[in-house]
Amino acid sequence: MIVAAVTVAIVCCASVFAPPKRYEVDGLSMAPGLLPDDLVETGWFPSLDRLRQPRRHERWILALPDGTSAIKRVVGLPGETVSIRDGDLAIGGQTVLTPPSVLAEMASPVPEATICSAQDDDADRRWQRTVSMSSVLDDAAFAPSERRLLVPVRDVGLTAVIRVPTTPSPKEPIHVRIGVGGFVIPWRLTASGRYAVVAGRLDGHVVGVAWPIAGDNGQREESRSMLPSQPPSAWDVARPWMPSTADADDTDGPLPTLSLGMTAAGVPVDRGAADAMIERVAVWRDILHRPAADGVVEWRLGTDQAFVLGDFPSGSRDSRHWGPLGRDAFLHRAVP
Repeated sequence: MIVAAVTVAIVCCASVFAPPKRYEVDGLSMAPGLLPDDLVETGWFPSLDRLRQPRRHERWILALPDGTSAIKRVVGLPGETVSIRDGDLAIGGQTVLTPPSVLAEMASPVPEATICSAQDDDADRRWQRTVSMSSVLDDAAFAPSERRLLVPVRDVGLTAVIRVPTTPSPKEPIHVRIGVGGFVIPWRLTASGRYAVVAGRLDGHVVGVAWPIAGDNGQREESRSMLPSQPPSAWDVARPWMPSTADADDTDGPLPTLSLGMTAAGVPVDRGAADAMIERVAVWRDILHRPAADGVVEWRLGTDQAFVLGDFPSGSRDSRHWGPLGRDAFLHRAVP
């Protein structure tokens, strides 16, 4: 009896304390973060995922009613009301603000944007980069064969990687500013190293965040993500997008103006020095959520249900089609 009990205990431990499971991605529903043939992993002890509740923004491996499996992102939790309006996701009527770490998995490039370099001998003596773009659509470079009606995207932003080669003087820190419409988000860089700065209009907010990039090896990150590596889980700045922070001509078009500037002790950084410090500048756009094909835009979840969506709305079958899913459909959490 003792031997049998020990055997059962060992088998149970082996089933719980197991290495991560791997799944291969098939399809574009989670693009651009996940593309066909990508591998996603669970965490260690994958069986324990059955004991935890899914959280908003997590990606989960699902067991679907037709016997197939899929990976989707959790957006609605038990008891909530989920809606999609004007391209944004809302819970209980309130727009959900996407964290930087999640935006890194969902944002797409805006290749039609033109980034201009203003000369430091302009009349106002400012060095800056400005972005010029007439419109941004929810196209998809990763799906060139797709045929659908494109829709304008309102939420866009700027991302940059800046290298500070030497430690600035305490009296002359490097000030980096990103302008979003009429709103300016400032940061002070007081130590040498590489930094990421990201700002824009997102989910009805003006947002901005900056963080140091680990592994200062002089190499630029090569990634399909529009954001630099290791983005944080929260924004430094997140304020509602109000008319007072918008462009004067915002009513004539949905896109905010974007600009990047640098000063030291209030004086514009020399143009050559500023250009040398910038490793990367790019324009990103947010995902544009689309309603169900039958026009439904709101779903009420039961007390044991969650709502899941794909990151590429026009290429995903998800809770807009199946409806909310019960807890038993959630197999494993896919780790970032």
